Amino acid sequence: MEDLFDYLSSFAIVFCVINTLLYMFRFRGNNRAFKIFTVYLVVIAVIQLNASFLKYLVPINNNLFLFHFYYILQFIFLTLFYEELLKKKWMYAVLLIVLGIITFQFIQAPTMFFRYNPLGVTITQGCIVIYSIIYLYKYLHNTNEYLVINIGLFFYLLSSILIFASGNLVFNMEIITRYGYQLLLNVNNVLYLGLQFLIFVAWWKNYSKETIK
Repeated sequence: MEDLFDYLSSFAIVFCVINTLLYMFRFRGNNRAFKIFTVYLVVIAVIQLNASFLKYLVPINNNLFLFHFYYILQFIFLTLFYEELLKKKWMYAVLLIVLGIITFQFIQAPTMFFRYNPLGVTITQGCIVIYSIIYLYKYLHNTNEYLVINIGLFFYLLSSILIFASGNLVFNMEIITRYGYQLLLNVNNVLYLGLQFLIFVAWWKNYSKETIK
């Protein structure tokens, strides 16, 4: 069973890279929201690849620092993405406030760079979930090219919040640390694979034809 989850995790990363290339192929001539989302995919794909292969290139025991880049950059680019879609200028203020909180955390405790940060993950992903709810409410009954992506982000990030917010609880329970930690990662990887599938569906539905919007 563990081998199955390893294959799914690897396939999710490959799927992410494929989606990134597909969206990059349609980069020119598309709208600003599309371009922001494409840059987001590029950044996430680079981080995913580094997290997967860095251990084979550099003998390090802890690559958790890459996760900080993941959730922070995800928050920045998805905030810009939703601001472009919803035209809510207050999102810029939220962006600055949240980044200020995270920056203060690292200034106060520099060693957090190599530790898990449940507060940072919960705040950043929670904000994106709120943005996705606003978008869903606005466009649920209208045909929109980003609706499928939004649904994927909503379910993935909402589930991810519950998973990673409970991370410290699992890590502090010494008896089930290894099992609990791996279980959380496996569930998150399956959800991430689902997100990549919906991102591909959105590309196929809206951008696979020769006509570029």
